[in-house]
Amino acid sequence: MFPFAVVHRAGQSAGSHRSGGVHEGSGYELISFDAEKYNLFAAEVRYCEPHWHSAPELICVLTGSFTVNVCQRSHQVAAGGMVYINPDEIHALEATAANSRLLTIQFSPRLFDDAHPAPHIDYCRASWAEQRPQDRALRDAVLLITQRQMAQASSFAKLAAIYTLLSALEYAEQPGAGVPSEGYSKRDGQLVKQSMHYIAEHLTRELNLSKMADMAGMSYFHFSRMFKKVSGYNFKEYLMILRTNKAKSLLKNTQIPITEISHLCGFKEHKHLNACFNKYCSVTPSEFRKRMLAGLNQPDADLAVMTDFRCLPLSAQVIQWLSAPA
Repeated sequence: MFPFAVVHRAGQSAGSHRSGGVHEGSGYELISFDAEKYNLFAAEVRYCEPHWHSAPELICVLTGSFTVNVCQRSHQVAAGGMVYINPDEIHALEATAANSRLLTIQFSPRLFDDAHPAPHIDYCRASWAEQRPQDRALRDAVLLITQRQMAQASSFAKLAAIYTLLSALEYAEQPGAGVPSEGYSKRDGQLVKQSMHYIAEHLTRELNLSKMADMAGMSYFHFSRMFKKVSGYNFKEYLMILRTNKAKSLLKNTQIPITEISHLCGFKEHKHLNACFNKYCSVTPSEFRKRMLAGLNQPDADLAVMTDFRCLPLSAQVIQWLSAPA
């Protein structure tokens, strides 16, 4: 799927005051902010491919459940759970239940300075049942900024709520937890991110682990280990996910024959495209296109096949999902 910045570029209907863009074909998401210095949006999500950005963010699961991969860590997060993602951490998520929805708050780097740096912590709560008093205080802070966003409160009122949320986030970090060691050097991490950028921009070319290792100046085995550590995916799986997502976009937005699409996305043979669609979408490419062409009147149950996300307006229903169960 395209990162949320693309989804909401014209997405004021989603209740968001955000706009943004992405370097096309890159795992780096370029997010922009207006005077509010934060982005807040809700969505029903099936899958979000690996990406990173300079803005830290807090993900709150509203309904359903997700697997959230952040660098080397994999979190299973259900309704009521929350995950904080530090700046420039590679992350991805996938729904593990139908009708899985989340609320995301992204914090502008302009909120921070040398004296007040962005929180750099390891924070995750898996569900309502796991929450401590400080986690409930963080949830209340999320609820407050969401309510003020919906009420179109003054900029100062919303900014105060954001700083309250950041304070609650730091307080909610479990003492002694800290961010675990990455297990790789900053240089290796940067080289792998550059490789991910190259892969996404050259999907039509023949790409293999040996070639990418040579380009990064690493041995085959060292690059393979580093790619898995930095991205959370092995090289082949990451490549197939990106090629499948590109094919989905072409199937949805063009009339290009499916055989040609398979070559445009870097698949050597049409059967390889079919195999990836069966694995990641549970349908064939032709069935995917047929359902997309049927229009937007598909039942919500088809979300997993039709698209990877659906924007949600901020509403009383979102407030209810954010509120603790009775």
